[in-house]
Amino acid sequence: MLPTDVMLKWVGRSDLTPIPRSLEFTVKLIDGVQEKLKVGASVWGGRENLRYEVVKTDRAQPLGQVQGKSQQQAMKVTALLHRCASVARPLNSAVILSDTTLGAIYRACGAFMPVGSDFAVPRFTCFKGKEPSYQLAQALQEEGAALVLRGGSIMAMRLTDMAKQAPVADIGQVDSSAKIESEFLQLQDVPSYYSVNDMAAIVRGQMGQARRVAFIARADERQLRNASCVLVRSKTVDSTICQQIQAGDVMRVAGENLVVITAAHAFENLEGAQESRSRLWLGSLINAQ
Repeated sequence: MLPTDVMLKWVGRSDLTPIPRSLEFTVKLIDGVQEKLKVGASVWGGRENLRYEVVKTDRAQPLGQVQGKSQQQAMKVTALLHRCASVARPLNSAVILSDTTLGAIYRACGAFMPVGSDFAVPRFTCFKGKEPSYQLAQALQEEGAALVLRGGSIMAMRLTDMAKQAPVADIGQVDSSAKIESEFLQLQDVPSYYSVNDMAAIVRGQMGQARRVAFIARADERQLRNASCVLVRSKTVDSTICQQIQAGDVMRVAGENLVVITAAHAFENLEGAQESRSRLWLGSLINAQ
């Protein structure tokens, strides 16, 4: 247990990524804290009290304060969800699978957390020295899905099903959130996809609008259409601490249902007083035409 006078700042993030939870926190280096928080050490935190693996420490310059005979220093610590952290590391040997499931791929890449609501993946390739998290994200995109963490377990959820969920909170009728709106950027950032089949014929996904075009190797029309169905961030909401809201939840903002893409929950000690807050990045489902 780290007492409040040791913990200067703590931020827990929930994301729709192959590693759905991460921690960043800053501690004072007193009482042997530095020896305990080494790279590879395990820490537990957050509302769900999940286990995280320390992947980075960054010791800062002295704070200009003296306690006893020692100058006080702080150290920033970054930690990833323990059971999924391996998918962020370069592979020691290639993982090449066909006619398998996302859960089997996850395990082959070093993660040891079962995947609920699993789905079939026709082929998966990640070469030695590459981080499998990118290829896992691509496999999810081609199925129009994302990973969410619920009750300590990971499940794959279709984006269309995610957007249809009942809202967990209603901000109200007045929309005071930060907002981004640009079809110009969407046409550049959300491409239409094409591929080539076994007969060397062009296979097309959604090609209705004049937007950027990208190639996916050996994909069928269904996968190409799924790849252009994405969550686009449009609003950012700051609120009082709300750790119960996580990535994959739906919130109603001024009558519009939006999906939580990233949720960051923070605690900070400010000269003895603790401040807590949350920031939510929200988006809507866009199906490129």
